[in-house]
Amino acid sequence: MAEEPQTPDVPVPLLDDLMIHPEYLGAEDPRTWLRRQLLVSHEKVNQTAAVTIGQRENALWAAVRKLRFTASNFGHILSAFDKKK
Repeated sequence: MAEEPQTPDVPVPLLDDLMIHPEYLGAEDPRTWLRRQLLVSHEKVNQTAAVTIGQRENALWAAVRKLRFTASNFGHILSAFDKKK
C-alpha cells in the first residue's frame, strides 16, 4: 500500500482552524482576535503562493482562500456595499 501524500505546512492560518482555537473561543472580543490572526505578511503570501501552485487542483489553495478577500471576489464585496446605500 502506498503512503498518503504529505500535505505541506500551511504558512498562513486557516480560518477553519482559527474558529475552533481555544483563544478564539475564550476571547473577550473574538472579532478583533480573529482579525489579528488573519493578518499576513508579504513573505507569508509568497510562501503560500509557492505551496498552492495548481490552484483548483490543489486542496490547500481552496482552504487558504476560504472566506478571505481576494481579487477574484472583491467585485462582489464592493457591489454588496453599494446595495446597502
